[in-house]
This record gives sequence, structure tokens and C-alpha cells, in this order.
Amino acid sequence: MLQHGHYKMTAGYNPQVNDYVVWTTAMGHIHEGWVYFVASESEHKKGWNKPTRYFSLEIATKPRPQCDLTTFRHKFIHVCLCCYEGNWNEVKLIKKRKSKHDNTIIWEADTAT
Repeated sequence: MLQHGHYKMTAGYNPQVNDYVVWTTAMGHIHEGWVYFVASESEHKKGWNKPTRYFSLEIATKPRPQCDLTTFRHKFIHVCLCCYEGNWNEVKLIKKRKSKHDNTIIWEADTAT
């Protein structure tokens, strides 16, 4: 456990959608937000570069401009960053929510035992 009850990701940690994390890069840039997508492991095919796992970190949202939302299901524009598996050790887990549609917090690092 780190300062203030945050948990630093270890090499064996697999981020999950709906985790709220803080990513401090090697250059000192700090990004925080919800894990929006986690890529599954892919088979390495002969003759191709080995696929790299990543998760997308949602750092901002804004309402989509007026358009026909009956045919377009996404109501928000999402700003995301890709965090590749080699950088997962730079990420701290802060809390978890129920779902993308329900921001009820179900776990927080400060209150975990």
C-alpha cells in the first residue's frame, strides 16, 4: 500500500473497466480517470508483431453536439489515453464504481482493509 491508502499496480495486476486510477508517467505527467476499455490478450501470429495489451483511460467527457440520438447511441464524446501493459506499474488504483451508467462507488482505497 502506498501513501493515502492507494494501491500501486504490480506486474500481475489486470485493470478492470470501472476502476478509477491515477497514472503518473515516467516523465512526471499525471493523468486520472476511469478505465473505459481493457484489451484482452491476443494470440501472437507468426510473421506479425506481438500484440500489446492496453487499457484506455477516460480523462474527460463532453456532451455530443445536437444530432439525432435515436440513431446514434453515444450521447457523449470521450477523451481517452492508451496505457500499455509495460506502463501498468505506473498506475495507482483509487476506487471502483458499479458501472459506466451508475457512479455509485463500491470500493475505495482509503477505506479498504
